[in-house]
Amino acid sequence: MHKQTLVGTLDEQCAFLYEMAQEKIAEGNYTGAVNALQEILKYQPNFRDAATLLAETKARKSQQSRLVLAGFLGAILFVGVGTTLRVSNDLLFLALALIGAVVGYAAGLILFSQKVVQKETPP
Repeated sequence: MHKQTLVGTLDEQCAFLYEMAQEKIAEGNYTGAVNALQEILKYQPNFRDAATLLAETKARKSQQSRLVLAGFLGAILFVGVGTTLRVSNDLLFLALALIGAVVGYAAGLILFSQKVVQKETPP
């Protein structure tokens, strides 16, 4: 990752990093946003709502990682089924992997969205 030396006052630098973090969140780059927000909090712990935004971004990053993992597991499962059925065509294996990835991702969305709803709903 490209490192950049920031210029200006501490408030200006934090404002720049905060805007950059918001841009990265909008792009879905939660790792970059977490890094920028942690840098802000290292020097100004009370800067705007950076602490709250960091917690939300870490949760989104975690959910994104779980969904990617669910997609990979779905692809592996479907390729395993193809192997068990002795599919001999590589194109069919590729199709099974793609279908498995989509099914795994969809299953992850269903499972993890219920988890989020359960956390938000008070007992």
